[in-house]
Amino acid sequence: MKKQILILFLTLANIASAQRTKKEKLNVAYIQPPSVHLESGMGYNSSVILDYKAEVDAELAKAEEEYQAALAEYPEKEAAAKAAHDELVANYERALEEWNSKSSVGKIIEKQVLENSKPQPPRPYYPPAKPMKREVKTLKLFNEEQLASTYCRVEGLNVDENGVQIEVHLFGFENDDPVVDKQEYKEYNSKTKTSSTVYKSQWTFNYRHSMSLRAVHPDGTILFDDVPQSINDFKKYESGLEKRSSPSGYAQTHVDKMETKVVDDNMNIIKWLINDKLGTTTQTRDVEVVYVNNKKGDYDDLETAMFDAKEGFTMLLSREEEAKAKIGSAIEAWDAALQEADFDDKKARINDKVVPDLYNNLLFACAMIQDFDKADDYYAESLRLDLSNKDENNLKELKLLIDDLRARYQK
Repeated sequence: MKKQILILFLTLANIASAQRTKKEKLNVAYIQPPSVHLESGMGYNSSVILDYKAEVDAELAKAEEEYQAALAEYPEKEAAAKAAHDELVANYERALEEWNSKSSVGKIIEKQVLENSKPQPPRPYYPPAKPMKREVKTLKLFNEEQLASTYCRVEGLNVDENGVQIEVHLFGFENDDPVVDKQEYKEYNSKTKTSSTVYKSQWTFNYRHSMSLRAVHPDGTILFDDVPQSINDFKKYESGLEKRSSPSGYAQTHVDKMETKVVDDNMNIIKWLINDKLGTTTQTRDVEVVYVNNKKGDYDDLETAMFDAKEGFTMLLSREEEAKAKIGSAIEAWDAALQEADFDDKKARINDKVVPDLYNNLLFACAMIQDFDKADDYYAESLRLDLSNKDENNLKELKLLIDDLRARYQK
């Protein structure tokens, strides 16, 4: 009896071992065509426009105008001040001469009776302070040409003044007044076995820098005109909790920092949007090619398919035809394995544990060689299976990739 139990245990262990899946993790690079198709040879021209610049320039111009007016008035103001001081000096000299002309007795009597003292000279002459231009706190102005050259390049297209016109409009930084977020915590001291109240605080405020993205074909057709919600929604800034009742530093320092950072963040989103729509880009994706533990040689086909797929994926950018041939071989092996699938027999070589991974391999491989019809067929087959939520969601995500690439490759 014990021998039979041992044999049964070893048999089950061998089955489990034979069907233990393994994952080869890869980072696959592939070409992604644009979602908006242009005529062959069409180029582009990009520009960034600060819509709030006119308002800033007007504020600065007003301050400059006030300054220049004050400079023009200064000589007259200085002359008037000098004349007034000269008059004080003249009055002093007349009073001093009169005082000196009195007899000594008269001076004594006058000092004692009238408590009058010797005239005092006026203070030295100091000219009025020269005008200074008032400091104007305005929104920060960014270099439009630098923003365009850094963030608005289209991969795969050449710059052409007569090509697609790309415009990015910046509408200016907005923020709430910073407030102190003060939080109370209980802190336990393991040495004294006591708890104490501590306070942590930080600066917080809401902010945004709205932007829009527009592309116009040379024939006047608007290819897209977007106001990205991810850019235009307000975001919350938090400076980071400090163990003190009020945060260190000045609130304006944090505002100034975000005024610059949000432009960099938003322009990177704009860069992605431009190239997603018009660029031919290199994308990367982390994938797992799944096969089965092959200690006894029962899964040579799946192990070989994994190596073929791995080799093919690494050649997609450099040797496309060879890559497609290798990936095609892997697809044939995985498809053949599917044909022998048995969902009712747990001991089957290709059972319900292995099948979802085969579909996962097949969908991604077909997407990489642009065989979208076959990928759709495999996905339709998988819908008839009783899959776990995890496997079902993985296949749904791959279907989104397949649909997106199909639309990009169909011109």
